[in-house]
Amino acid sequence: MSGFREPEVPRQQMVLWEQRLEDAIPDDHQVRHLDTLLGSAAFAETFAEMEQAYALNLGKPPYHPRDLAALYLYGMLHRLRSSRQLEDACHSRLDVIWLLKGQSPDHSTIADFVRRHGVALRRLFRDTLGVLIEAKLVKLSHVSIDGTKVEADAGKSSVRGEEKLRSWQRHLDEKITALEQEWAENEQREARLFGQSNPWTNACGKDAKKAMAQLKRQQEKLKQALAQLERRQKAHVGSKAPKRIASTTDPDSRSMKDKEGRSKPNFNAQIAVDDTSGAIVAADVNDEPNDSGQLAPMVEQVIENCGDKPAAVSADSQYNTGPDLAALEQQQIDCYLPDAGRNSEAAPTPEATREAKTRVAEGHELSESQWSALPRNNQKLLDRSAFVYDEKQDEFRCPAGQTLTFLRTSRAKQKWGTAQRRQYGGCAACASCAHAELCCQNPGKGRLINRDQYEDHRERLRRRMATEESREIYKRRKHTVEPRIGHVKHNLGVRRFLRRGIEKVKTEWSLVCTAVNLGILLHNWEEIAKVL
Repeated sequence: MSGFREPEVPRQQMVLWEQRLEDAIPDDHQVRHLDTLLGSAAFAETFAEMEQAYALNLGKPPYHPRDLAALYLYGMLHRLRSSRQLEDACHSRLDVIWLLKGQSPDHSTIADFVRRHGVALRRLFRDTLGVLIEAKLVKLSHVSIDGTKVEADAGKSSVRGEEKLRSWQRHLDEKITALEQEWAENEQREARLFGQSNPWTNACGKDAKKAMAQLKRQQEKLKQALAQLERRQKAHVGSKAPKRIASTTDPDSRSMKDKEGRSKPNFNAQIAVDDTSGAIVAADVNDEPNDSGQLAPMVEQVIENCGDKPAAVSADSQYNTGPDLAALEQQQIDCYLPDAGRNSEAAPTPEATREAKTRVAEGHELSESQWSALPRNNQKLLDRSAFVYDEKQDEFRCPAGQTLTFLRTSRAKQKWGTAQRRQYGGCAACASCAHAELCCQNPGKGRLINRDQYEDHRERLRRRMATEESREIYKRRKHTVEPRIGHVKHNLGVRRFLRRGIEKVKTEWSLVCTAVNLGILLHNWEEIAKVL
C-alpha cells in the first residue's frame, strides 16, 4: 500500500553541497547585472568617498559600503525596505546571499549604514542617471512632473495644537527641573553623610537616568514641533493661514489631506520623469500641502542632475504659477499646463465657445447663442478670458464692445508670492447693458478686471494649450509620471516612510527613485552593458 511521499533526506542528515554558490545563480539573473553595475566606474567615485569614513586599522573590519548599498537597493526592488527584512533576506534568499557573498550583516549595521552615509547615498541617484544618459536612454525631449503624498512615520494622534504643545512643554520643563533639583539635594545629603562629594553616577540610578533621557527627548521633540509651526506661519503667503498644529513624533512632517480626504502627517514627494525612458530625472521631498511653486525648482534639479535642460515640461494645474511660467520662458523651455484650478486634462474648448471668443477678438457683435457660449467663472459670470486686452492702449474691450480703462494698482498675496495688480473698469455703459446680468455682480459699479505682472505668460500658455497637438502632449503624463508614482506605491510598496526628519526622508525617497532607475537599467541590460 502506497502512502504519502517521504523526504529523501531527513533534516538531521549531514550533506555536502554538490555545487558552488556561484553556480546557484543563473548567468542572466538580474542580481548579477546589479553587482556588475554597482562595481563599475560609474559608481566608483561615490563609493570611494564612503570608504573614507572608515578607520580600517581599528577594530573589526567593516562591511564594504558597496555591498550594503547593493543590499539596500536590491531589497527595494523586491519590496524589502526595513533593515530587519534585509537581515532576514541575507539568511533566506539565495540571490541576496550571492550578492552579499555569504555575508550576513545584522539590522543595526544596515540601518546605521543609511544613517551614516545619507548624503553620499543620494549621489547614487545621479550616478544611475549618468549611465542612462550615456546609454542614450534619457533624451530630455519631454519631462513630466508630479507630486504625491507619502505618509510620515507618525500617527494621526501625534498631531497637537499649539496650546497643547506649549502646555506639554511647560509640564516637561517643570518635571525636568524638579528631577534635577532632587538629584542635587540627594548629592548634598550624601556628601554630608559621607564627608565627600557624591559623583553624578551615584546620585541617581540607571532607571532615573533613563527617565531623564526620555524626558529630554520629548522636550526636544516639542521644541522642534513648535519651531516648525512658527516657520510655517512665517513662510505662509496668502489670505488663509495654516492651522497652528504639528506632529510630536515627526515634527518635520505636516498634516495634509490625501486623495481620500483623510488628514494625517504626510510629506509631499516630487518626481520628474523622462518621456522616452520613464526614468526619474529629479526627485525631492517637502512639507508643502500642494504643488504650487514646485515647477521651477524641479526643472532646475533636472538640469543639475542631467547637465542639460529639457525641451518641454508638463505638469498639472497646481504647478501653474506666474513666477514658474516666467522662469521656464526665460530658459526657453516649452511648458504644457492647464489653467490653475482647471485640470480636466486640459480639455479642448468647445467649438461654439471658440467661435464666440474669436468674434469678440475681431470686434463683431454676438448673437444670443454666442453670448451663452462665452466661458463663465466660478461665480457664473463671464470669465475674464472673454475680454480682449489691448496692450498698446492698455485697456480691455468687453464682448459688448465697451472699453474698460485702467483705474488703479494694488498688491495681493498669493501662494506663489505678491501679485502686483492693475485694475480695469469704470465703464458707465455697464449699468444699461442688456447683458449686464451675465457680466457684473453690481451693474451700477460696472465690471472690474485685474491683470497681474504674469498675465502675459499665462496668455501665451493658453494659446499653446488651445491646440490639439499640445493637449496630446499634456496627456502623455498618463503614460509617464503617473504610472511611475503607481509603480512606486503599488509595486515597491512605498506608501509610508520608514524614517523621521526631512533630511532622512529625502535620503529614503532618493534611494527609492534610485531603485526605480536601476530597474530600468537592468531591464535594458544589453544597451547598458555596452557603456560600462
